[in-house]
Amino acid sequence: MRKLSRVKCKEIVVSPGKHITRLLIIIIVLVVGFLVVRSLLIPQSFGDYGYYRGGNIKEQMNKPLVHLGSSFCKDCHETQYGSWLEYGHATVNCEVCHGHWEIHNGRVKTMTADKSKDACMMCHQKLTGRPEKFPQIVSLEKHMEDTETQEEDVLNCLECHDPHEPL
Repeated sequence: MRKLSRVKCKEIVVSPGKHITRLLIIIIVLVVGFLVVRSLLIPQSFGDYGYYRGGNIKEQMNKPLVHLGSSFCKDCHETQYGSWLEYGHATVNCEVCHGHWEIHNGRVKTMTADKSKDACMMCHQKLTGRPEKFPQIVSLEKHMEDTETQEEDVLNCLECHDPHEPL
């Protein structure tokens, strides 16, 4: 049988202060590294005018205009523009339903509006936050029931309502 020899090991005493010091050094290096990387990635103008990049204002101003508002449509569409101003949709820009002018004035022959009931419901669906006087409906089916409309073929709002001269 073999004899096992006993080896005496020195007892190593590590003070807890060294571990804490090492941990603090690692945390400080990580924080400093984060701040350096952050300063390199975030533009200088960030935060000048709020929580966005200040230089973005000039960039956006240099982009070509796409949405020009309803007054731009007036020269060619005087009749529709006049009736639109007199009725309830005067606060809704033409582009909301018809798309922006660039589609109409360069890329297609006719400009079609979104005639789906969903397009109308974006503004007229009943919501508790909307004013009571604002025309709202729960659904097209419920609206037809309330107005005692018997037509089974009514698929959208435009079959009864003219968007340029709404009620």
